[in-house]
Amino acid sequence: MDDKKIKVDIEGTNLKDVLVYCKPKERLVLIKKFWLTWNKEIPLQRIWKEYNLTRERIRQIETQALMRFRRLIVGNETYMSVLQEAKKVLDTHWGILWEDILIAKLVNKNMFKFSKQELKLILVSDFDVTYLKRNKYLNKSFYLEPLYEDMLTKLVLVIADYFDKRKKSQDIYEFIGTLKDNFAKDYKDIHYLKNDLFYIHFFDTIREISVFDGKIWLPVFADVNPKTIKLKILYTMRRINKPIHYQELPAKIIERFPAKSVKVNTIHNELVKNNDIFVNLWLGIYWLKERWYEWWMVKDILIRIFERNNRPMNVKELCKEMLKEKMVSPNTVMLNLQKYKDLFKRVEKWVYELISKKTK
Repeated sequence: MDDKKIKVDIEGTNLKDVLVYCKPKERLVLIKKFWLTWNKEIPLQRIWKEYNLTRERIRQIETQALMRFRRLIVGNETYMSVLQEAKKVLDTHWGILWEDILIAKLVNKNMFKFSKQELKLILVSDFDVTYLKRNKYLNKSFYLEPLYEDMLTKLVLVIADYFDKRKKSQDIYEFIGTLKDNFAKDYKDIHYLKNDLFYIHFFDTIREISVFDGKIWLPVFADVNPKTIKLKILYTMRRINKPIHYQELPAKIIERFPAKSVKVNTIHNELVKNNDIFVNLWLGIYWLKERWYEWWMVKDILIRIFERNNRPMNVKELCKEMLKEKMVSPNTVMLNLQKYKDLFKRVEKWVYELISKKTK
């Protein structure tokens, strides 16, 4: 059959029925590879073992099948509208998107009757949209020219090498600035590289990179990929940056990690067990050992109380607020107010205020 003489009406035809015009082996590979009948995609490796064909032969059949499929439906308005919309979405997301994200965006538009599997088959068969599928550094993604795989791979290797040497996370936009300084200059013809959003979407496609709470790093490090309860407590307490009662911690942790519930008893056990990291200040109020000394100083607590209330306060009020964080006698409070005259100013009898930086 001459593919050019076959006109397929996709509007009223299930896409897998179009494959009847392909050769039997081609139809079999596409149906299994893109799980048009099954509930799960079957990898090519399993197909070639099942039918006693070499891996390379299965890949050849897949390539031939995709080319024939494209010839069958090229020029069809429905097919072209899928591709035009996909290119528009990719371009507005600066040239590259993870496979699942692009297909989900097309499905959510409710413009097409195709399933996710059928949309993927249409996209993979096109020449203008490139499908990145066999790259050990990147997740399966779709991208547009002038992006190309060698440049994307080089970008991944530069990122990995940077963090291997740095050994700590970095603010995501600071890091994007570093990348732009190098790559936007080296690849002036690739306009996507000049925009921050390209890097944001590109980070999603990298297998060995984690982005969390505005930071980027390798996923083996805890501050961008905290997995255990201990690491989640540590991360949360650093973000809260003040002592907290252990019964309040579960809610704070769930705000940042909503995927899994956390029990109060589990939190308390971790705090007690890891006393080299967490310090019990008083009556179930815990703080980080790395910061407890600075936080525990009476003068620093007084400064925080004044800043929180933003007004002059009498000694009785100060003592009451102080007891929320530390057991301190009124005499100790008075001694600190009188000792640090560069920080606290007496307004009237028993009333003090914080000396602001402007006053200084």
